[in-house]
Amino acid sequence: MHSSPFRPDFSSTASVAGRLPTTARVLTCISHATIRAALENSAGGCVSAEPNRSLDQATALLLREPTPLVIVDEATLVAASNTDNGSRPIRDFASALLGNSGCTQLIVISASGDAHTLPNGLRSDEIAARLTVLTERELSGAALNSIIAMSIRHADSQQTQRQSASPQSQTHSLREVLGESPRMEKLFEAIDSASACDTPILICGEAGTGTSLLANAIHDSSSRSAQPFVRIHSRSLTLEQLNDLLCVDVPDSEVATLPIDTPTRPAGGTLFLDEFDEFPVALQKPLCRFVARQQELSDGSQGRHRSIVRIIASTHQNLDLPTRQTLGLEILVRGLNAERLLVPPVRERPEDIAPLAEQFFIRWALQEDQPRPRLTRNALECLKAHFWTGNLRELYTVLRNTAIVANGNDITADMLQPWLAKTETPDGTEVPRMTLADMERQLIETTFTRCGGNREKTASSLDIGLRTLSGKLREYGYPPRGGPGSNLKAA
Repeated sequence: MHSSPFRPDFSSTASVAGRLPTTARVLTCISHATIRAALENSAGGCVSAEPNRSLDQATALLLREPTPLVIVDEATLVAASNTDNGSRPIRDFASALLGNSGCTQLIVISASGDAHTLPNGLRSDEIAARLTVLTERELSGAALNSIIAMSIRHADSQQTQRQSASPQSQTHSLREVLGESPRMEKLFEAIDSASACDTPILICGEAGTGTSLLANAIHDSSSRSAQPFVRIHSRSLTLEQLNDLLCVDVPDSEVATLPIDTPTRPAGGTLFLDEFDEFPVALQKPLCRFVARQQELSDGSQGRHRSIVRIIASTHQNLDLPTRQTLGLEILVRGLNAERLLVPPVRERPEDIAPLAEQFFIRWALQEDQPRPRLTRNALECLKAHFWTGNLRELYTVLRNTAIVANGNDITADMLQPWLAKTETPDGTEVPRMTLADMERQLIETTFTRCGGNREKTASSLDIGLRTLSGKLREYGYPPRGGPGSNLKAA
């Protein structure tokens, strides 16, 4: 085997299925066989001959473990850009790379060696600071080894600086996306307090209120911020998986039987149990025993003992309503001695809508390189009067769709009405203002026109795939792509 110039713990994660060992140092994501062979020949033992990870798998792994370096080829990025999800896989990958606690560096192997040919999602200044673009010719000799070693050292240095810095409060950025009303200010104060301790937390809020963001903020502001933040849907857990997540010893004979996508251990970090009301009944006692034992160890050591993992959970259930499901959840929460944080729905804090809309339009205008839309007075009153069953998620969807259709003009109440899901008739019944197909067509055609008939830009802006977009345009009477007048509707 070709000798490796790196430390013994520098190994490829390409041989790992579903989770990363603590010794993992580099994540390879190579589609082109020739490039893979050249990389193996040059980098030696640091890259194994196991099957490559897809970009989605790479994103999932980056969300779970500190990883100093990712090596990906242009073919993988192109394939991800041409899926039905449009540019979303690229953006998710970029977000995971920037958020990785290992301060991940990125090497892209491109035919041209030009960073300007990369997908839009990888052209930000933040990515550029971590990016090295190589050609196939540069995969031979000691140069590649030097570049990889330098990337690893730089990532390790950045991670050391991050760990030595004191945790910063996340409340400023949260205000921009969640609101700044008096009720939210109280919630942010509670988040700061929760970040300074290790007790279990239950975040209660309706769907779309940002419970996951709050869980992430508590982790990022805590002393565990440099360690993994692992998010799990409670319903999917088994006893073996729970034991593994809590770092409880599992016999070697049972480890091999664990599902291939078993989440990585959040050792020293935070375990976020989403949809906690669906937590399996059979696992409730083991979880409570684990938390109680950690508390006993901490009390007995006068605070010198650090919990193996911090538990944060979320639920969309209203615990003030005494149903069978909420009563069971209440018993579990008491067993964990968990602190409860309540996230108010958007309809109970209409004063937040104006600043939330302003922040959203600023971000949207920068992202789309478009004039910043503004709400008229009657449009703002219309938004405040809406019930917002989908909370922030619904609000941002309405603002985004209206901004696209407004095309830089002021947004009026009439522009908003088609995107507000329902309205009440005099007899109290609810009817849709516009059919889903009509709303979809208006959104696609408006975006297509604004992008000058460029299908790639349109698909990227709408977060859909090129095939999906072409199929929709064909339904609307547009000529096939590439032909004369393909950006014009057929007469």
